[in-house]
Amino acid sequence: MEGPTPVSSLLHAATMVTAGVFMIVRCSIIFEYSESVLVLLMLFGGITALFAGLIAIFQFDLKKIIAYSTCSQLGYMFFTCGLSNYNLAFFHLFNHAFFKCLLFLSAGSLIHAFMDEQDLRKMGQLRETIPFTLICFFIGSFAIMGVPFLTGFYS
Repeated sequence: MEGPTPVSSLLHAATMVTAGVFMIVRCSIIFEYSESVLVLLMLFGGITALFAGLIAIFQFDLKKIIAYSTCSQLGYMFFTCGLSNYNLAFFHLFNHAFFKCLLFLSAGSLIHAFMDEQDLRKMGQLRETIPFTLICFFIGSFAIMGVPFLTGFYS
């Protein structure tokens, strides 16, 4: 779904995209009665994390890369639910909303600074043009990678 960057930030970080994981966490009592459903959650979560991550590697559109990384993170959350670790899945869902929102808003600043250009091959020299956005991108990227002492490390 294409849209303005603030809208993408809300969709990917807070509402539509994460509703499935939230529903599984809330209905965890039902899922615990079926071992096969938990195995399917782990299977589909692992495949989603791997497949979305591989697709993101070959993209050049900045917002598509962030969107596919959201799909990959959702795969991790589904996998965690399949392991019956619902508290950790919800904790990661909560943390993911913050660093994904930071990444999308930083992407909006970057796209605006480059005259509505979203192709990464046509961008460069961020340190000189928008240093604050570069710092925000680094913080969000390090958080999603799980660098120690940032939110992704604990979830």
